[in-house]
Amino acid sequence: MIKINLLPKELQDKGKGQDWLIVAYASLALMTFASAGIYFNMLRTYKTDVTRKDKWSSQLSSIKAKVAQVEQLDGQKSVLNAKKNTVLQLFQGRLLYPKFLQAFYETLPSEIWVKDVTLMEDQNTKNISIIAIAGSMSTDAIADWLQSLESKPERFSSVTLSSIEARPSAGQNKQMTYDFSMSFTYVPPPQQFGV
Repeated sequence: MIKINLLPKELQDKGKGQDWLIVAYASLALMTFASAGIYFNMLRTYKTDVTRKDKWSSQLSSIKAKVAQVEQLDGQKSVLNAKKNTVLQLFQGRLLYPKFLQAFYETLPSEIWVKDVTLMEDQNTKNISIIAIAGSMSTDAIADWLQSLESKPERFSSVTLSSIEARPSAGQNKQMTYDFSMSFTYVPPPQQFGV
């Protein structure tokens, strides 16, 4: 088939190029719709991320509040444990010396008198090192005291007797008195209390 155009030449050239214009407008409209779709998709994703971030922020703030509360409770626990330990140490110290004095005087014979006592407490073991300067009416009483201390090794250890100095008493009967020192370590009994 043969196509014949009877229109004048000016009118024939007038319609050429419109095809390209339509293709350009169609391409522009397609890119606008695609860009709008991408924009709205990104906007929806952004809003979802913001919502998720707000949710996580609220969870994080509640977790931080719980952590702060736990830290506060740990601090209170530490303070209470320190107070408890102080009370236990005071209680142990309060009982240590009465028990020592009771054990000390249970071993002391009636013919011996103590002139001076020096005590040194070991803070780690609560053992008490004792140096007792004493006097006696007889050497038998000194031997009895030494034997009494050595017979209780669970309470008294490292028992040593110094040299004994004999001298006449100041009374009319001129009876001899004996000066000496005894050193030993008191081992307290195990505590019956504590947590």
